[in-house]
Amino acid sequence: MSQKPYAFSVSATINAPAKKVFDVLNNFDEMNSWSPFVAMDKTMVATVSKPAVGPGSRYDWSGKRIGNGSMINREVVKPTKLIFDMEFRNKKTETALSEFLLDETDGVTVVTWALSGERGFGGQFMAAVLGLDNMMKKNFADGLSTLKRNIESAS
Repeated sequence: MSQKPYAFSVSATINAPAKKVFDVLNNFDEMNSWSPFVAMDKTMVATVSKPAVGPGSRYDWSGKRIGNGSMINREVVKPTKLIFDMEFRNKKTETALSEFLLDETDGVTVVTWALSGERGFGGQFMAAVLGLDNMMKKNFADGLSTLKRNIESAS
């Protein structure tokens, strides 16, 4: 069976300027403070490259529940877009593209977290049987909710 594309996204409104939100998303040292996947897997260990910001920066993780992988900052358009190459290394390596899009109006920023890629038969089966995309959307929404709370409480 051939690869099939998938894509989904979740948005949240944060009462803060795009630059402030962007600076948190662009800094892998901040990732564990809002990532929903850290809360899901207490065994997770993360390694952050130095520097932790900007293109080429890298976040690697390993955990019993969430598996192993990496997120590499590919492109930055300050303060409106961040693009990351994702690599999930479990039974086999799969890749995806993760994006954060920021749209500010009058000091309020809508953040959209998107993920896209292609799935082989196994991934398609898991997505259909487990409702993987809906689970991931919930995880993304939880992460954006924590991001919102952290940023707004720091203001």
